[in-house]
Amino acid sequence: MYFRRFILGAVAAAPLLAAMAGAAQAQTVAPDAARAFIQQSGQQLVSIVNSSATQAQKADQLRDLVNRIVAVDQVGDYVLGRYLNALTPQQHQQFQTLFHQLLSYNITYQIKAYQGISFTVNGAAQQGNDMVVDTTITSPGKQPADVGWAVDEIDGSPKIVDVIVAGTSLRITTRNDYAGVITDHGGQVSALLDAMQGQITRIANAQ
Repeated sequence: MYFRRFILGAVAAAPLLAAMAGAAQAQTVAPDAARAFIQQSGQQLVSIVNSSATQAQKADQLRDLVNRIVAVDQVGDYVLGRYLNALTPQQHQQFQTLFHQLLSYNITYQIKAYQGISFTVNGAAQQGNDMVVDTTITSPGKQPADVGWAVDEIDGSPKIVDVIVAGTSLRITTRNDYAGVITDHGGQVSALLDAMQGQITRIANAQ
């Protein structure tokens, strides 16, 4: 599960989308286009992780990359699920801000443990509304990890909308986790916001 934790940090902590609410329009990406997008994105990821830059520089570069290749805002709305409509506009803005912050912190933390990774793009096949690109990612001393990247075209550009590790969708896992927090607190969405803020505070204090 070591690579699942890395992916959670690198692309979305949480990573993501599909039948989301909002103005962005998602369309299926052609297989070749999806493979090319993931090939390019993977090369950029590997280049950053394996570079001689400082950890702080790598973290900044990865945050910028993630914001360009992942539908972060839409991912956030997806993982909220049915609770999205329970948020006030102010709470929604707060959630998205916290979601981005957690992603940034996770990236900074996770890249410390990875150097020398390689990235191989395999096939692509449509699964539901998404085009899923299969890849193999290796890291020295660790077993290769098979990772699927779900890609949609959103407002004319390909974006990553889910990451599938060991057959598990991270967007669904994250949505279930978030729903569990809310349910455990009597359906209060504010409890999730408090939990996310608490996690950010703990990470910041530990650095």
